[in-house]
Amino acid sequence: MPSISLRQGAILVFGAFIARILYNAVAASVKTYITKRDTIMLDLPELGKSRPKDKKIKGTAVVCGGSFSGLWTARFLTDHFEDVLIVEAEAWLGTPEGQTPKYDSSGAIIDSGNIHPRTRAYQNHCTHALHSFPYKIMKQLYPSLDDEVVKFDGRVAESDHNAYVFGKKILQTPLSEDGTRPKSWFLSREALERLLRKLVLGNSPSIRWLAGTAKGLEVSKDNLDRVTGVEVRLPDNTEKVIPATLVVDCTGSTQAGLKWLKRIGSPADKTGGGKLSLEDAKTFYNVKQWTRTYRFPAPPEARSRLPIPGGYDKAVWMFTYFPLFGRGRRSFLIDKIEGHRIRIMFGAWGDERPPDFHEINDYIRHINPDEKMPEWIHELVDILLENKDKAEITDTKYPPLTYLRYDKLAYVPSNFIAVGDSVMQPNPTFGQGIAKACVCSVTVDSLLRSKEMIESTTIPTGFSTKFFKVQAQRTESAWNGAKAIDYLFPFTVPMKGEKRRDGLLDAKLTGLLLLLGRTDDVVMKTVYNSFGFMASPLELLHPSILIRLAIFRAKQLLGFDFDPYAMYEFTE
Repeated sequence: MPSISLRQGAILVFGAFIARILYNAVAASVKTYITKRDTIMLDLPELGKSRPKDKKIKGTAVVCGGSFSGLWTARFLTDHFEDVLIVEAEAWLGTPEGQTPKYDSSGAIIDSGNIHPRTRAYQNHCTHALHSFPYKIMKQLYPSLDDEVVKFDGRVAESDHNAYVFGKKILQTPLSEDGTRPKSWFLSREALERLLRKLVLGNSPSIRWLAGTAKGLEVSKDNLDRVTGVEVRLPDNTEKVIPATLVVDCTGSTQAGLKWLKRIGSPADKTGGGKLSLEDAKTFYNVKQWTRTYRFPAPPEARSRLPIPGGYDKAVWMFTYFPLFGRGRRSFLIDKIEGHRIRIMFGAWGDERPPDFHEINDYIRHINPDEKMPEWIHELVDILLENKDKAEITDTKYPPLTYLRYDKLAYVPSNFIAVGDSVMQPNPTFGQGIAKACVCSVTVDSLLRSKEMIESTTIPTGFSTKFFKVQAQRTESAWNGAKAIDYLFPFTVPMKGEKRRDGLLDAKLTGLLLLLGRTDDVVMKTVYNSFGFMASPLELLHPSILIRLAIFRAKQLLGFDFDPYAMYEFTE
């Protein structure tokens, strides 16, 4: 038997050591590359750093829409442009009412004497899951954020949405390096939007606000690659043109920008060579989903009786139930919002009727034959129903979910971009919409801060093309992931040219990762960060994750671990 000399052994050890160093270096470089490409996380340290006045881009950046994506985008643009203008159709949003809380820090309603309804946000009263990284960004920009949240009767607490599947937590926020979980903010969408408007407009004097509806774009006949202005209809029905250096479509679900571009009639607007015409830009599918949201008052005599884990005073987001996709179709969420109110939102795929007051407990009790909900939830519902006469109810039905493929267009002016829901509307069920809007807005900032742009005082040719490609790279996983899950349900009408079976493998892998993550912190952290736009989706394909997944699946097949998909049969 050949022996290995001491010298040979030393060489082997040294070679293994060098190989390990090289592997770690390559792995770190790859991770940095995909993190930079697929997320905004490496862009965050530079946020809020304004260019010198003489280095700012000349002219006006016109932001069409004043909701989340519009407010965030305007805030970041003010670091790069001489002038920023928000054009918003709902005039009252720009008044003090649109920037002040409805409830004070004690939860008492503030009698402003004039409360307008929000008419252009169909999810205004639905439950919104707020991710931790937008809170972190706003805290970086506005150090007094926590105090402002309290003034709106919101809460800052550990980021935890208490989501459960088969009795165990999923998507739990990973621990930070100091052993704590990241903080987040907990408010209703209505309160959060008012808070953002107050912070952005109140601290950025270079941002102007104009009540009006953007109706179209002006371009020079000699150069269709440049938008020169935005056509705006004012509240008195007169119209004016706002000169623009950059135009950003933040019109949300209206997705008005596509219509504006079509009216230009550019000869470059045609499908071919791997590019799409404006007519072919819209992709969509129909999920046939509904939600019903109850907002129950919690008067003083009821608060001490509510059996909330940890007590009423510390309550923020109490419970989330999601079905294992394909095994069930009902969901519900319970959280506490401003004004001493407890909100319960129900949702389902399909056309079944949402529960009335007297059906709520029975609905929860039979939400899934495989699972039993905690008994405290039923007790909480019974107490809340004592004040059902003062409860508020909102029903919604999801429209077709759309994705405008700006990243594949043959024609788009160099100084026109679109962000947030004006580009993509993934299924709201998965709670990624507000975080996605933040990702898109930060991406605008990161491109304007790039080496090619940071010294430029103009918008270069091809800016929009580059932006749309980067934005798609950072957000498309939300669309593809939600679509794959939605395709599990027989009620879903798929996109043109697709079949529901197309997403079956991806959907099942998602389900397996969620199940494994209930007991594997490494997997859960990776899934959570990828789902929350904080890590590249490619990290789910890391060898260590794939090995853990393979072992878990083998245990399922051998009967050593629970396999909820064993009885699942896909139906066309």
